[in-house]
Amino acid sequence: MAKLIANRYANALFEAGTELNKLEEFQKDLNLIKDVLEKEPKIEIILAHPKISKDEKKDLLNNIFGKSVSGEMLNFLYIIIDKRRERYLIDINNEFNDLFNEYENIINIVAITAIPMNEKHQEKLKLTLGEKLNKNVNLKNTIDPNILGGVVLKIDNKILDGSIKAQLENIERSIKISAL
Repeated sequence: MAKLIANRYANALFEAGTELNKLEEFQKDLNLIKDVLEKEPKIEIILAHPKISKDEKKDLLNNIFGKSVSGEMLNFLYIIIDKRRERYLIDINNEFNDLFNEYENIINIVAITAIPMNEKHQEKLKLTLGEKLNKNVNLKNTIDPNILGGVVLKIDNKILDGSIKAQLENIERSIKISAL
């Protein structure tokens, strides 16, 4: 149910952003709102509280976001309040980002390495993956010393394991099978 509601509102906002030529602005606004809600979870609790009036919630949002988001986004937040969909704001943001990334042909990839990748290697990996996938790549490098070396790529719901640890485990399995 939550995904359906979030998708409906994200689609409506996406269509409005497309018509107004403000998709990037809306994405930045939504990401800012999500960041604030994640850093200050009490705001989300206040917004979801049934005994706090809609006007008080709107005033709160205006005080927090009035100068940092577009007028259209503030109006969108007011609609969310009027329809009592406050608890879906983060889900709406996630759905909107999915729509935006699909529209802009962007794919998010996480590269997990044992040590941080330098800028040159990140750019080379982004370029190579972009060419192979025919997409614009957003690459995030995270560190996991347990993989020993190499790289593990998380692409959507897929994992490509090119780590030394995985290669050693494959060799170990091969040895065990051949020993039988």
